[in-house]
Amino acid sequence: MTDLKPWIGRAERIRDGDGYTYESLARDMAAGLGWTAAVDLAAALRGHVYGSPGGHPLHQDVRPLYDRLGWEQAALLAAWFRDVSNRPTDRGRTR
Repeated sequence: MTDLKPWIGRAERIRDGDGYTYESLARDMAAGLGWTAAVDLAAALRGHVYGSPGGHPLHQDVRPLYDRLGWEQAALLAAWFRDVSNRPTDRGRTR
């Protein structure tokens, strides 16, 4: 399992209003975790957004990140990963 503490800390920056946004967090997650792992986290967050997290341990592991982001920012982050224009085109970026 990925240590989510750094991402939770970055999510706090969104609330600080210093210009760090859900998009900044999404890009950092994709760069730091690799596309596939970041998409998995976003999918687990999406379960919380819809009010029905699955039974996979990852869904429970992302709960603190969801709580820090709040519903709106978590929804935006999850949607960012579903937008095909954000997907990497360079296979080297997907890890």
